Amino acid sequence: MVQAKIAKNKPIQIRIFPARLLQPETVEKTLNEIDHVKGVIRMLINGKSLPKKVMCGPGTGTDVNHPERKIIHVGDCAFELHIMVGEILVEVDDERAMDSVKKACERVLPFSFEFKQGNYMKRKPTLTDYGKYGFKSKTDERINVEDERLLGLIDPNAKAEDTFCMISTEQEK
Repeated sequence: MVQAKIAKNKPIQIRIFPARLLQPETVEKTLNEIDHVKGVIRMLINGKSLPKKVMCGPGTGTDVNHPERKIIHVGDCAFELHIMVGEILVEVDDERAMDSVKKACERVLPFSFEFKQGNYMKRKPTLTDYGKYGFKSKTDERINVEDERLLGLIDPNAKAEDTFCMISTEQEK
């Protein structure tokens, strides 16, 4: 998930690692609470996959009706949760935003969580990004993507519309 804001300094990346896998309702509350924090640039959720179909064995190809595979609403965006969320990665502008994100998590999460600062998301294009998006032109070797905050957020083989959503800000409305 990407939040549409641009940082001027080197952004700070945070890893929120709850003591438990999050239910869809808790994910929705947590992401919305983080979304309200001023200074959040982008968010990414990671966890165990919830497949739509059985991939192997005697039931191969049959539908899996997992109760945790639900549609959640974050900001003005709705998307189906394809994973059991085990961690949330957030990129923020500065220390104040980092403190606000921690307070937001403390308000919403009813159990303990790790809150660490580090480098968790790519900041520069990789070979895979060039393979997926290509170059702007023969003379311009920059990556051909409108918003560079997408770098490192999606699987190169995935369809972008199924994998992430852009959350607009007050500035864009």
